[in-house]
Amino acid sequence: MDFNTLLQRAQNLTNEAKAEYELPQVERTLQQVLQATTQLHSRVTQSSNKDIQAHILLGSKGIDLPKLTQKLEALNARKTFEPVDAVGSDVSDVCTFLKNERENAILSVIEDTNKNISETVSKQKWANLNSTWNEEKTRLLDALIGPSQNFIDLQRLPEHITLDPNLPPSSCLSQMELVYAQELHHYNELLLKGAHRPNLVQKFALLSSSFGDDRLTDMWLTLASVTQVNEPIHTDPIKIRQQRPEFIINAKSYLERRYKLYMCTLVGAAHSSNSYQLVRAYVTNRFSAQHTIGLVDTLDNKPLWPMVYYAMRCGAAATAVEFLHEAGSSYEDFAQVIADRNAGAVNSRTETQLKLQYANKIKNSTDAYKKAVYCFILGCDPNESHGEVAKTIDDYLWIKLAMLRPGDAGGYGRLQSEILEKYGEKHFHASNQTDVYFKTLVLVGLFEAAIEFLARSGHRVHGVHMAIALHEVGVLGGARSVSQPLLSIDIADPQPLRRLNLTRLVRLYAKHFERTDTTEVLNYYFALRNLRDPKGRNMFLTCVCDLVVCSGVLDTSIFDLIFGQRMTDMDKAVPGGVFRQFDCPEFDTNTMASLVAEELVARGSFEMAVRLYELAGNYNLSLKHFNILLAQVVQFSPQEGSQRARLRDEANRFSRLLAALRIEVEPKIRGSFELLQLLLVFFDLHHEGKLAQAVEQLQHTKLMPNTTDDVDGCLTNIKKLSGEVIKVIPDVMVAAMDITLTQYNRLKTRMCTSDQLQFHKLLVRAKALSNLAASMPFRMPYETNKRLMQLELMMN
Repeated sequence: MDFNTLLQRAQNLTNEAKAEYELPQVERTLQQVLQATTQLHSRVTQSSNKDIQAHILLGSKGIDLPKLTQKLEALNARKTFEPVDAVGSDVSDVCTFLKNERENAILSVIEDTNKNISETVSKQKWANLNSTWNEEKTRLLDALIGPSQNFIDLQRLPEHITLDPNLPPSSCLSQMELVYAQELHHYNELLLKGAHRPNLVQKFALLSSSFGDDRLTDMWLTLASVTQVNEPIHTDPIKIRQQRPEFIINAKSYLERRYKLYMCTLVGAAHSSNSYQLVRAYVTNRFSAQHTIGLVDTLDNKPLWPMVYYAMRCGAAATAVEFLHEAGSSYEDFAQVIADRNAGAVNSRTETQLKLQYANKIKNSTDAYKKAVYCFILGCDPNESHGEVAKTIDDYLWIKLAMLRPGDAGGYGRLQSEILEKYGEKHFHASNQTDVYFKTLVLVGLFEAAIEFLARSGHRVHGVHMAIALHEVGVLGGARSVSQPLLSIDIADPQPLRRLNLTRLVRLYAKHFERTDTTEVLNYYFALRNLRDPKGRNMFLTCVCDLVVCSGVLDTSIFDLIFGQRMTDMDKAVPGGVFRQFDCPEFDTNTMASLVAEELVARGSFEMAVRLYELAGNYNLSLKHFNILLAQVVQFSPQEGSQRARLRDEANRFSRLLAALRIEVEPKIRGSFELLQLLLVFFDLHHEGKLAQAVEQLQHTKLMPNTTDDVDGCLTNIKKLSGEVIKVIPDVMVAAMDITLTQYNRLKTRMCTSDQLQFHKLLVRAKALSNLAASMPFRMPYETNKRLMQLELMMN
């Protein structure tokens, strides 16, 4: 067939189609057909496979995707929660106005809720971050107290040690620490009984003599001598320390007594009762003919001013006056000034004349002792070191203290700054002479810096008890906040005084024997009873609470030891805890247990709080928080050793106490507990596969319907439930539907015609559960609704 014949037949077919169907005629050249084919191919190849599949899928269902896309693009893209525009001038359209107002109210509630949720989340986030940083800061500050020498030896292989679980834990206290702890325990007993309490500094000082360390005994005696005050200090010790003359007088008297003992050991104890003979013998022994060069005045062929100086140095001012009287009338004025000073009087006119005499003649004298006596009696040249006379640090401190006048806070502060900041530990070689530097700090009134140095230099056990003793007598300058470092500077305090964080020092010391010597550690924490944390809580409470929290939920021995054992369902007495010894108007065991329980609730430790509330006799709060705990685990599968297993045992125990009428609780709390206990048994049976018994147990709760007629009654019962029980309802519904499906599948496998009635009952129960889920007065979780629908569909 040639091409012409083919063309003619094509034209005939076109004419026939036009005549029969009246279709519009389309005329395209081959080039146009090729172009259209190319465009269609390019569009298909550029589109993804998913788009092509979507076109095919929707096209097979009769959906025109391009037209649908145009409709979607034409939709108004207004924000979902944008406020509705107010009604125009047509005030008669009340329905539209009320509709807009209602929608705007709903939108405003949604917006406020979202805003509040965002703010709450932000606050909780920053609070958690702040708490984390505070804990890290505390850990770092504790680590800066001193380098740890307990390095881990990675080369050693693990050793197998067999311990007898019945043996009590051995004490971590050394013999010295145990003696300190017993003395503190005895002091606390006297304090709690209201008896006259002794000076704890003096008690510890006497106790230190039994340790066989002369340097330690000397340090305690120095501290006890300097801190003797006539009246207890009830105000801030740091604010008034430099204004009170007792510390200067006590330090000066202590140095004088020590030097008198030194003089007696040098010349013999026979002269100890007669200061006049003691000083003359000491000067005779010390000053030979060659040592008197430069000394200007004499008395009975002995240098006068050394005798006056050493008489004053050993605290015998009357003996010094007697020497001056024997020397002649030219020394009467100076003798009178010494006598007046010793009596507490001041003769300004005579002192002014003597100061002029010192400036004109004596200042350039070759007699170093005469210059020193004039200086500390008249207060001349306060910056003079008197190196020819003051050979030791004790001599130097005595001269500086003797030059101070009552109320001279500026001079006292300059002396403290000189010792602490100008010279410091390096000058005194403190690492090798711990006792010397410690006593120097104490003698100039820097008690806080002295204790911190002692604790840092490997003598923390003594530093802790010194701090506690000074705190009890009201002398220790405590930190402004318990979260501050061990030693801190307050810009409002006189320079260079420091503040000591007693709480941090005691807790660092007591931390290593908290678990083994709990009774002793409570006595140390009791020393913090007058301190408060940043939240205003008593530090004794806070420390005990931390001790209980860190003990762990599985170890309940700490509860029984501190607060006593809980009652049993038997009528017998239970022993009390060691906290009974701290019962006083400020601290009662039951009150203390309640306060600790409240703190544990705030920290989320409900399981320990339940025990403490019960020990405190507050059974309502105990059972209430127990219900909250039980509601969180009641739906889990039973596993030995799990929290659910522990709570199951506790639930049985509470049931026995309630049955024996040993405790009384509110009816609503008791009803919630009994209902949760029924659900606990129900879930146990469900997980064990005992479906019939589980359904029977569930019927006792009257929460799940068997028919659609029971839905309203179950809803009424659910509305009366407490919040902790309502949280379990979704899991109960899923478990009930799962049991129904399992029973349905078992009947289906048997294929018996006699089971049709049972089939119908199961289908009705499933329908009733679905209706109950749809009628709930609270929002059901999405996963619960989804699971219920899936289980119901499996039965159809």
